[in-house]
Amino acid sequence: MLPALFGSTFGIIVASVEVLAIAGTAGMGYGLGRKYGRRACQVLDRVEERVFDGLKAKSMKAE
Repeated sequence: MLPALFGSTFGIIVASVEVLAIAGTAGMGYGLGRKYGRRACQVLDRVEERVFDGLKAKSMKAE
């Protein structure tokens, strides 16, 4: 009886640690994805603004 109790307790602890590790990894991946995705969007927005500003400046000079 006692070995079965210790074995099942150990199994539950191992399963809990595994679930927590997977959840932590998923949460960290989500957070990093949001962080670097936002940075990429901001960089691309700045590039887009520069291109449009350059095109506007060229079209105003041509007029």
